[in-house]
Amino acid sequence: MLNLPPPLPPPPPIGKDAVNGYIDGLQSKISDLESELREFKPEESPQDSTSSAVADEGEEDADMPPMYSGDGSSDDFDKATEAKMAASDLKSSGNYAEALEKYTEAVLAAEPSALLLANRATCLFKLGKYAAAARDCDAALSRNPDSAKSLRIRGEVNLKLEKYHEARKDLSASQAIDWDSEAGQMLKEATTKCAEMDAAKVKERNDEEEKKQEKLRKKAEEIRKAQEEAKREAEEEKRKSSGGMGGMGGIGGMPGMGGMGGMGGMAGVMNDPEIIAGLQNPKVMAAMSEMMSGGAPNPAKMMELMSDPEVGPVLQKIMSKVGGGGGMGGMPGMGGGFGGSSGAGGGDFDEMPEMDDDSDDDDLPDLVD
Repeated sequence: MLNLPPPLPPPPPIGKDAVNGYIDGLQSKISDLESELREFKPEESPQDSTSSAVADEGEEDADMPPMYSGDGSSDDFDKATEAKMAASDLKSSGNYAEALEKYTEAVLAAEPSALLLANRATCLFKLGKYAAAARDCDAALSRNPDSAKSLRIRGEVNLKLEKYHEARKDLSASQAIDWDSEAGQMLKEATTKCAEMDAAKVKERNDEEEKKQEKLRKKAEEIRKAQEEAKREAEEEKRKSSGGMGGMGGIGGMPGMGGMGGMGGMAGVMNDPEIIAGLQNPKVMAAMSEMMSGGAPNPAKMMELMSDPEVGPVLQKIMSKVGGGGGMGGMPGMGGGFGGSSGAGGGDFDEMPEMDDDSDDDDLPDLVD
C-alpha cells in the first residue's frame, strides 16, 4: 500500500530564493507521488508548442480575434508600430478592451512577433477570453518556443481553468527562462494543487486495492470452507464405505451373522488385527455378504469359500475365534457341529440300532489275533 506524503510545509517569505526553495521541495514530493501513479496514469505525451494545452474540445469562442493571414507582400509596418504603441498605453492604464482592438490592428497590419501575440493574449486573459488567450500563446510559442511571457500567460490560463499539471509545466518552463515573482507564486499554487491531486489519486488507488484485497480474502474464505466441507463429506463417505458388510455384528459395522448367534468369541474376532485386515479386502467382504445373504450362514457356501486362497484363511480365522468347528452352534443343519456331529461332548445316538446281548457275534470279523 502506498504511503501518503506528509503535510506540506508552511509557505516561506516571498522572495526569489525562498520561493524557489519552497517549489523545489514540493517538486521533490510530487516526483515521488508521480512515480507511484505512473503505472496506472498514462505518460504525459510530449506536447508540441503549437498545440493548445487549454482550449476545451468543441468550444467555440465567437469573440476569437482575427489572426494575420497575409503573405508579407502587403505588410504595413508603420501602421503596426503605431497600433502597438497605442495598445501598450491602453493596456498600462487597464483599458484591456480597447487595447485588444489596437493589438488586433497591429496583428493584421503586418506579420506579428511572438511578443505582440503574447501582449494581445494578456488582454484576452484579463477579459476572460481564456481559449483565445491560449491560442495566441500557442501562436507566439510557434514563433519563439522560449517566449517566457507566452509560457507564463498560458500557465496562468491553465491555473485559472484548474488544469494544474499543465499550469505547473508552463510556469516551470517560464521560470527557467526568466524568473518572475508573480509567476513564482502561481507556480507554488499549481505545485501545491498537483501534490494534493496526486495524493488524492494515490488514496483512491489504495482504496480500490483494499477493496480488491477484501474481495480476494472473502473468496479465499469461501474456498477454504468449501474444501473443508468436501473433506468432511469425503471422510464420512470413506467411513461408511469401510464400515464392513452388513451381517457380522461388531466387525466394522457388520450387524450380525444371523445363525451364528452363539459365538462367544466374537470379541476375539473384533480384536484380531489379521481378521480386521482381511475384512478390508473387497473380495472377502463380498464373499462374506454372499454367504450371509439368507440371513444365516450357508454351510455349502462356507465350505466352498474355505477353498478360496483369499477368503478361506480369513473365514478359518473367524471360525477359530468363535469356537472352531464345534462352537458354531447356531448354524442350521449343523447341530452344533459340522455334518450333524454333536460337537465336543458326545452326541445323541438314539437312531443307531440296538444290539441284543444274545446277538451273534460270529459274523463279525476278528479285530485281534
